[in-house]
Formats: sequence, C-alpha cells, structure tokens
Amino acid sequence: MSAITIRAMTIGDYEEVEAFLAVHFFKHEPLMLIPQEDPKQSEVSPAESELHRSLIPQDLSLVAVDGQRIVGVVLAGELVPEDLEREYQEAEQKEITCLLDKIHKFLAGIELQANIFKHYGVERALYLYMLGVDTSIRRQRVGTRLVEATIELGRQRGFPVVTSTCSNLNSKRLMTALNMECILTKDYADYKDELGEIVLRASEPHTSASVVAIRL
Repeated sequence: MSAITIRAMTIGDYEEVEAFLAVHFFKHEPLMLIPQEDPKQSEVSPAESELHRSLIPQDLSLVAVDGQRIVGVVLAGELVPEDLEREYQEAEQKEITCLLDKIHKFLAGIELQANIFKHYGVERALYLYMLGVDTSIRRQRVGTRLVEATIELGRQRGFPVVTSTCSNLNSKRLMTALNMECILTKDYADYKDELGEIVLRASEPHTSASVVAIRL
C-alpha cells in the first residue's frame, strides 16, 4: 500500500465520494442499520446527496487518498448561529418519510440545545458533518488524521471553533481523544413519537449522540 495522503476535496471528486460513502459510511453507520418497516426508508435520499455536493465548493472538505483511490472522507462547512434554528425548524416541519429524516430531526434538536455559539461566545464555526473511512483500512489512524487535518484547516481559515455531532461511540471516542470537548450528550431513547414509542432504537453501545467541539 502506498502512503495515504490528505488533500482538499474538489467537485470532481463528488461522484466517487458518494459511491464511497454508500459503501463505507451508510452501510456501517449504526443509526442507518436500525431496521425499518419498509427497507426503502433506509435509502439515502437525493436531498442528502445534494447537501454533500453543496458543501464541496466551500473548500472545507477533505479526502484521504491511497494513490488515486479515495480511502477516507470528511464533509465539512461553515456554521453560523442562524443555521441552528433554521435547521431545527426545517427538521420539525418536514414530513418524515425516511430514516434519515428521523436522524436529522434528533440531531438538529441536540445541536440547538447544545448551542456551541453561546457556549464559546463565537459567531461562526467549522462544522464537521460527516467522517467516513474505508472499512479495509480502519484502525490505521486515517480517521484521526482526517479530523486533525480538519482542525488544522479550521485554524488556517480563521475559525474560532471546530464542532461535530457524533452519532456513535466510535466517533465520539476518536474526537474526544483529540481534545474535543463534549458539550452535550443525549440518549436516542429520549426521542419518542406521539404514541410514546422510541423512534431510533439504536443498538448498544451506540445509544446516544454527542455534540463535541474544540476552541482554536
């Protein structure tokens, strides 16, 4: 295996990034493995893919490459205080039609509650939206290197804070090991529908989400 390097993601990477995430992120992310009555509800929506595309022109996303092959991905973008309320309201008002809608609704709520802008007294942050690593090379620090590179990129671009919402225990451990502070943790079991049924029946040990951040 050649040396793995990290570089900026370009719009030309988009199709390969989406194919990579389909295999190495969405098929392994614990929340996406929660059984649904209709298997189609677990599919990745076109809106999600379009969100990924919209982040790339900000020039804040990264790929890890082994030669020409993408083996790791970070999707990231700028976050401002107004985004928290807007995304929360959009998630609350949106009709839930798939598993991702349920996940986004829960995460938008915890992010609004954590409010890293009030916590740190800042007006902008670099938000690490998604981290994915090739399943064949995990435990080789590729994920750690990508997060480290994102933090350094945030520092270079003048962001006062880098933040992320960890949806599973693995990502929380990785990021807190890099001195990211856990601002708020909330159990998925707290998210219930109008009948009192738990919406996201996550499996142990991935039973909570955590908002983490680091001041630069």
